[in-house]
Amino acid sequence: MIKYLVKGQNIETLEHEIIAADQIAFVKIHFVFDNSWKPLHKVVQFSQDEFTYNRVIGFDDTSCLLPAELTPGAVKMSLFGYDAASTETVRATTIVKTLNIRPSGFDGERCNVPPTPDLYQQLLQKISEKGGNGKSAFEIAVENGFVGTEADWLESLKGADGAVGPQGEQGPPGADGQPGKNGEQGSPGVDGRDGLDGTNGKSAFEIAVENGFVGSETEWLESLKGKDGADGKDGAVGPQGEQGPPGKDGVTPDMSEYSTKADYEDLQRKLQSLQDSAMDYILGLTNRCDSLNSSIQEKEEEILNLETRIIALENHSGIEYITVFSSGSDALQKYGESIYTYYNDGYRSLAGFSESYPHFCCSENDYALYFNQTDFSWAGTVFVLCLTPVSLTSSMNLILRYTVGVSQDAEFYLVRKTDKTGSALARYIYEEVQAGNAVTLQFKWLYSDTYISVMQSLENVPDGEYYLAFKGTSDNSHPMVESIKFMKG
Repeated sequence: MIKYLVKGQNIETLEHEIIAADQIAFVKIHFVFDNSWKPLHKVVQFSQDEFTYNRVIGFDDTSCLLPAELTPGAVKMSLFGYDAASTETVRATTIVKTLNIRPSGFDGERCNVPPTPDLYQQLLQKISEKGGNGKSAFEIAVENGFVGTEADWLESLKGADGAVGPQGEQGPPGADGQPGKNGEQGSPGVDGRDGLDGTNGKSAFEIAVENGFVGSETEWLESLKGKDGADGKDGAVGPQGEQGPPGKDGVTPDMSEYSTKADYEDLQRKLQSLQDSAMDYILGLTNRCDSLNSSIQEKEEEILNLETRIIALENHSGIEYITVFSSGSDALQKYGESIYTYYNDGYRSLAGFSESYPHFCCSENDYALYFNQTDFSWAGTVFVLCLTPVSLTSSMNLILRYTVGVSQDAEFYLVRKTDKTGSALARYIYEEVQAGNAVTLQFKWLYSDTYISVMQSLENVPDGEYYLAFKGTSDNSHPMVESIKFMKG
């Protein structure tokens, strides 16, 4: 069952299940309304790309069917309602809730999908259901939320027909498109039957959607540029692998020179400087890629050299840490109930979330937190909410160890301690972040195909007890987090 609570201007998930495309009059969405919404005439609005579909709920109904025209990808859902009995104009709206529709295995023509009636047609249907009450169509329209004079209403009817026009124009091209597709597919084999059998003649975008891409065709074309950029970085790492033996010889640190926290911080500053420098090189690569590859390699080797020294210094007895998460075979036992996630199906403990999304924290990655595309398709965003409070001061640092596919801006959040626990605490942390009540740490994922450790200063954080939260996305970055800890000042 798919069930949401409409509370004020917010839509909260109560129950959720996977939604597959190509279903007709089958997926029903249920709503629970708070008292402020019960007297309103309610409409559910679905938007995907440039298309919008409305489903009239009315005063008493609490559910509607998902429009059959929706295709795989992200769909924005919101509600609006009118109080027809009020002496003044009252209109209620909600924020947008995003639904993710996944590709189905159904192989059929989209032209067979019955169109969702437009809002005006649905209001007429409501009028016909009232029977012979003797009221004019204008009076009934006012009862169903219309605001204005009868002349305004008559004029609005033309406007409604105009809105339907673009949808009507798409129907005939769809029907004409059947012989057009057969002709295009049949051309290699001449005969029309071969063209019909050649189902592999789908566009590259359609194939990308079937393989998990979520978004419009324009977004997909944009994503191709992004992927090319990521591949270019991978190419830079390849030669480094060939020069591996000399690199290993240069990595061995002389720990006799580094024995204090000051040495550690000095190395970290050098590492950050080198990482920033390397990023400047990477971002500046266009037509000069080939000539700069060797310089990038040298920078990366220096980073790896310093990184190895930092890892060794992390084990120095003079430095203390507070560990929030660390990968390993016992990770689900240690953090299964102290770390929660928020995804499109609501709040789940790490243990429960990993059962539903088995690649997020599993043995193949030594139980690191992995925002992968196998579980979440393209551009799925997962919030990680750490329920263990940490006492922080401005002299401390956040230490993250991770790999990531592309350098990308990000944010980490610190939320003040409360007395809530479990899923109620997870909800509190997430809602505080969304409301802008958290302390935000500006962060940047730095590209690396091997684990690196990065230090984030807390110098602007007021002293106190906080919960840590952050999000990862299964796009080109798809980070894998091995450990999260705070270094004491």
